Amino acid sequence: MSNVKKGLLSSILLVAESLAKKLIGVVSTLILARVLVPEDFGLVAIATLFMGFLDVLANTGTTQYLLRSDTIDSDTVNTSWTIDLILRTSIALVMIAVAPFISACYDDSRLTAIFHVFAALMILRCLGNPGTAFLRREQNYAPLVKISIIAKFVSVSIAVSIALIFESYWALILGQCANGITMLIGSYFIHPHKPSFTLLNAKEQWRFSGWLIPQSILGYFRTQLDTIMVSSTFGKASLGSYHILKYLAFIPSSEILLPATQPLLVELNKAKQDVNAFAKQFNISFIVTMLIALPISGFMASQHQHIIYIFLGENWVEYSELFACFSLLIPAFAVLNQARRVLVVFGKTKHMLYYELISFFVIYGTLFVIGIEDLFLFGAIRVGLENAICLIFLIYITSSYTGVKNCLRLLIISLPVLIAVLVASSVVNIVSLDAHYKLLNLILNGVLFISLFVVMLGIIHYSGARKTEEWGYIENLIRRGITLLKSKIA
Repeated sequence: MSNVKKGLLSSILLVAESLAKKLIGVVSTLILARVLVPEDFGLVAIATLFMGFLDVLANTGTTQYLLRSDTIDSDTVNTSWTIDLILRTSIALVMIAVAPFISACYDDSRLTAIFHVFAALMILRCLGNPGTAFLRREQNYAPLVKISIIAKFVSVSIAVSIALIFESYWALILGQCANGITMLIGSYFIHPHKPSFTLLNAKEQWRFSGWLIPQSILGYFRTQLDTIMVSSTFGKASLGSYHILKYLAFIPSSEILLPATQPLLVELNKAKQDVNAFAKQFNISFIVTMLIALPISGFMASQHQHIIYIFLGENWVEYSELFACFSLLIPAFAVLNQARRVLVVFGKTKHMLYYELISFFVIYGTLFVIGIEDLFLFGAIRVGLENAICLIFLIYITSSYTGVKNCLRLLIISLPVLIAVLVASSVVNIVSLDAHYKLLNLILNGVLFISLFVVMLGIIHYSGARKTEEWGYIENLIRRGITLLKSKIA
């Protein structure tokens, strides 16, 4: 099989794995949320945050090292395995020792046992067969994907079973343990390699890993510091709700928006040699992105109570405003990705590091200085700052690479999408049905929202927006799509 075909098949398998695991994970979360209470999720979230940070500290980048090396042999693979084992075991032992003190800080002795179990799981995970690196080098991902999905299914089955029988937070912990143990055992079935202790080229590998650890730490705090702040300021129920609702609100971004807009990078790259063509393609790709991001965000924000009641249950409804708040990050995610595409096209990726550093200090510096004691206000300010910084970053990128005049033009021609979403959201909230029929209410409101959005957008479009080059292009694109669909049906 050619390298191109191998690469394509590998990509398809990895995407399939991600979707399968995400689907299983979401289903399990929805079931567990109806059996367990927010405080249970908060208790486990505290331990997960600490263990996540320790996992970052122990991330030596062995997988990246083995994949980038020109050649690897058993000694190289075993050295990576030995480095991981030594480092992770040391960190796990430290965690076991300090667990009682952390538990005392949170005034909850249950955390000690949870930390001990997670520390043991950290050691178990690094005992897996390092020979799987050979499979990755050969782009033979089928066995790895199979084991990964089986492990996810086993962990979810155990977690749900324990939750239904005992209604205990241990369901969440033992589910993760089942995943780790299944992956450990499965790794020795899919490759015959037998690991052994050796440090033959440890110096070279550590030289490579030394740069990855600081980057991993910055990335971890960039995405998790708000949750860490919630864990130290608010109660466990608030933390559990914050953690789960943030996770659910980000699913459309990672599973719908990102894959749907991925091809736009290729089109931008084709037009980069012509300033006018690039500006036009940039504007079109941005509008198309907003046509996906803003309606999803608007509907989720306007229907937050019904969505949370239906999917998580009544125990979570009091925190549904957090879900509405986090859903407003979907456009910010879209805006940031648009800016990233431009930097990737022109090879200016170091600017993303500047963005990460600036946004980190602005967002968390502000949150630390203000010292907010209201959970929703905390989330609202965090989301507001993120949106503001993303918008400023987009304006900077647009002005720098397409001109200030085009930047102003882009903001103006994007208004029809925003206006249509605001009108649809407002009307749906006004005519909302009786709250006792939430599932029917959500379905009807969804149909009404889409109808109002399309009608309002159509009115604005035919009132003048279609005269712009970008909206005229999108109209023609839609017409061609409808014609093609009709021909397929016929």
